[in-house]
Amino acid sequence: MKDKKTTSKTLFDDSISGLASETVNQTVNELADQESLSVSDFIRQVNQTVKNRFGRGVWLHGEIQEMKTPNHVYFTLVDQDGDKKAVLSASIWQTVYASMRVTLANSGLQLADGLKVRVFGEPDLYPGNGRFSIKISKIDPRFTLGDLIAQREEIVRQLKVKGLYDANRKVETSLVPLRVGIVTSIGSAAHADVLKTFKDSQIGFTIFVHDARVQGEDAIKSVVAAIKNLDARKDLDVLMLVRGGGSKNDLMAFDSAQIATAIANCRLPVLTGIGHEIDLSVADEVANQSHKTPTACATAVIEQVREFVDATEEAWAGVATFAMRELEASSSQLTERANRISSKVLDALASASKRLAMTAQRIKHRPAEILRLEKSSLDALADRLRLLDPVNTMARGWSITRNALGGVVQDATKLKAGDKLVTTFANGSATSTVQEISTKGKPNGKK
Repeated sequence: MKDKKTTSKTLFDDSISGLASETVNQTVNELADQESLSVSDFIRQVNQTVKNRFGRGVWLHGEIQEMKTPNHVYFTLVDQDGDKKAVLSASIWQTVYASMRVTLANSGLQLADGLKVRVFGEPDLYPGNGRFSIKISKIDPRFTLGDLIAQREEIVRQLKVKGLYDANRKVETSLVPLRVGIVTSIGSAAHADVLKTFKDSQIGFTIFVHDARVQGEDAIKSVVAAIKNLDARKDLDVLMLVRGGGSKNDLMAFDSAQIATAIANCRLPVLTGIGHEIDLSVADEVANQSHKTPTACATAVIEQVREFVDATEEAWAGVATFAMRELEASSSQLTERANRISSKVLDALASASKRLAMTAQRIKHRPAEILRLEKSSLDALADRLRLLDPVNTMARGWSITRNALGGVVQDATKLKAGDKLVTTFANGSATSTVQEISTKGKPNGKK
């Protein structure tokens, strides 16, 4: 026997089951009365509705991604709004793209991933796979150019805010930049032109080339790495960033904030030679110097070295000229002094010769007088000698007395009694002994 709860549950379940069955039957009957569409009919009707609304075409703008160009052009048009992303498949028939390329080329553009475009086309829902797309027939280059300009201006503004815009222009350049680092695509025309220009200069440059991709998806990353690697070297004087010409979007990498920042942060002066003669890229603006072509960039480095060489040669020429003037002035002064000395010597010789001639003349005219005077002097001297001759003096009664030692006795006070004396006369001598000494009449002693 079932309890009360079990009975109640069974009655409830039966009621629900009956109600559900009635609802399902009613829904099935109602749906059976409604018309259904096949998938193809549904897509066809939706497509028609879209064509009724946008049958004459519509202008859309977005960024090109995943572009493919086997024959016709296929890409995804993307609209990114924060975290939200809208995607639409797009296509351009080959015949349309042929004329569109000319329009773009006239503005220096070409379709590529990352390019923001404004295009006109007809929306289409393909029945085969239900894919919604737009068939593009026109493009507005002005929109793309305006967007590129706006992006560029914002990058420049940010660089100025960060103090990077003119940082590399403040880097002092070497007086003689003979050691050159070059960032370029090895094997490119720009690479060949630069090397030829340096070689033709016949100056002893040392060149370091760092390979880099200069366009395409990896260009920014590749160029930044090359700049940093060369700037880290201690054996370089200058860094060059060069590539050949191309469309605006070929050169888009050089408008990037990353490359501009790498240039601004370089310790070396950076010279750009990006092959475009109309517009300056952001890289050109922040570089120490910018030139229109790779060849012009290399020529600028060569001219700087030549200017130094010319200035050095001019300075040496100035030194040589100054030295020559000084030598000439010194030579002139030396010649003048030599002439003065020579003149004085000649004057002195002339004066001496004149005096000698006068002396010779006097000697010539007065020999007898001179001889007479000299003879008179000699006679006087002879007379004096005769008077002073001791023999003559003794002949007149004078004598000379010497002591025992042979010394001449001149002072009586020097004698004493008993001293032996020798007296010399004109005709002989006599020996005597002192017995008594008297001075001025007074006896001094006796033996």
